[in-house]
Amino acid sequence: MQPYQERYIANCKEIAARSDLFALNADTFPEWLEESCQAEERMQELREENMRLLHDEFFPVLDTLPSLSSEEIEELDAFGDILMDWKTNLDCGLYITIHEALLSLARIRKDRSAIIRELYKLGMGLYYQDRMIQGLESEHTQPYYFRNEMVFTEAGSYLRFFEEIEDEATKGYIIRALANIAICTVDRHRRVAVSARTLQITQDEYYRKQAPGLPWDTYLQRAHQQMSSNRNTLSRGDMTPSELALILESCQVVFQPEKDNKDPNLRWLWPYYEMEYTCGFTDLKTTLQRMEDLIASAPADRYDYSGLYATVQLPIYYGRLLKANQNMPDRARYISFLKKAYQRMTKVLFAIPAENFDDLFAYFVTLVFSDYYETEGVPTYREITSALIPKLNTELYIRSYVVGELAACLSERVYDRDPSFFAELPPLQDIPAEKKKETLSAYARNCGLYHDFGLIKLKIESVERQRDLFQTESDIYRLHTFSGHDDLCSRASTKDYADIALGHHRWYSEGDGYPEGYRRNESPWRAMTDCIALSVFLQEEYQGDLKPLLEEIDRDKGRFSPLLTSYLSDRKFCEELETILTHAAEEAYIHIWNIKNEKAS
Repeated sequence: MQPYQERYIANCKEIAARSDLFALNADTFPEWLEESCQAEERMQELREENMRLLHDEFFPVLDTLPSLSSEEIEELDAFGDILMDWKTNLDCGLYITIHEALLSLARIRKDRSAIIRELYKLGMGLYYQDRMIQGLESEHTQPYYFRNEMVFTEAGSYLRFFEEIEDEATKGYIIRALANIAICTVDRHRRVAVSARTLQITQDEYYRKQAPGLPWDTYLQRAHQQMSSNRNTLSRGDMTPSELALILESCQVVFQPEKDNKDPNLRWLWPYYEMEYTCGFTDLKTTLQRMEDLIASAPADRYDYSGLYATVQLPIYYGRLLKANQNMPDRARYISFLKKAYQRMTKVLFAIPAENFDDLFAYFVTLVFSDYYETEGVPTYREITSALIPKLNTELYIRSYVVGELAACLSERVYDRDPSFFAELPPLQDIPAEKKKETLSAYARNCGLYHDFGLIKLKIESVERQRDLFQTESDIYRLHTFSGHDDLCSRASTKDYADIALGHHRWYSEGDGYPEGYRRNESPWRAMTDCIALSVFLQEEYQGDLKPLLEEIDRDKGRFSPLLTSYLSDRKFCEELETILTHAAEEAYIHIWNIKNEKAS
């Protein structure tokens, strides 16, 4: 690779290593805080160097792509492979940029083999980028999945030239792309149809003879695995008999061997049990008992796929079953087990070492934040998430803590002067008058903690630590408002924070900002959303002097609530805000330090 490529990779790895404050080993808080600040400064230096490397070295290379030698093209391809090693996902966005450019070059050169290869690699990059948006509603994510589907579809369409293509590796990209269409399509029936076609092709002697060196049996096994993933749609009851037969056949091929294995892989054993339950071969009681045995027997210190599957994914699935069967007999006993499983799951997520903060871990975190079943008798969603946020994203926690302190200060000042401003706020309803200010202040702090909650799942801030976001990444970043809203509003303990998570980037006048569909005047939470919006701006833009921010607020009329900004003309109040902006972050660091020491003890 080129020196700039090696340097960029080294910088990204160092940024990832330095981003975990829990890994710092200072003996006292002042020493640890100093190390944390040094880590932040170092990460900023590395980020700035990364941007210079991209602007001065990388993008000029793309501008001259047609004139590059084959060796230089291979170097660029190798650079991309390290950026996307399918586990750490070091810089998926840059990998995509590389293969978009190489695909354009292949089209210019009319190099069919290169076009197929680059379509497949681009499709894989888009697939892993789209993992950030798992758990969001399809109306917001459909364009991303559709683009990914079309890339794989184009690569797979070259099947009609299979006999003409001499290179077996290229033929392999065609088969793999055809199979991968199914992982991008939302329609259940299309997924089954695509997997059925892949199964047919991978067993067809015509294609096998055309490329005898390809791992056809591996392709066939993976096609069965892909078909078996449709088992979770069986309970909907809308599959045709032929579709049902295809799914069950693949389930039998994939899962039966694990059932009879002395040391079964839980990743395949549980789906077999799930398939038996979904198809009516076993009852709910038997299925829950099987799951309890798998969860209870799994060690709590394994952080590979199998370990996290047992300690994280299975409790989430257990909760799904209880949610879907709320009138089941002896429900209290099952809720008691779920409580223990959730508590163990939380400890595992909390204890996982920083070196395991990879793409796989992000997938399991997404499951927890998307599918946690909040019900009486288990820890609330708020209890679980508020405990995990400082561990999973210390940077987000510190920023959110400061926003919460600013919002509390602002809310209290407004309430003292004009309590009617918060008259419609749902959390203040039916609260005694003497308790309202205290309740309001606590609510403001929690709104600060949860305002960017959707970023936990998107895992896009790790990219921001390395470089500026590309356009698609910026668009995905904006989806954090929907992600946070959808998860928070679906649980009783956090529903009062959902509107704030959705609307805090939208202008007061609705003339700008996002999301466009947010209607401030229709929301009974709008007073607090206004407070958080202003607090977020102050926290993000403050550079040691409040004056330029006040000038910008005055210029951008309509961005913030006029009533709230009117308080910024009070010099004494502005001094209170500046005190928070200067010192509140340290309070958040103290909290993280205390959590770190509790963990150590």
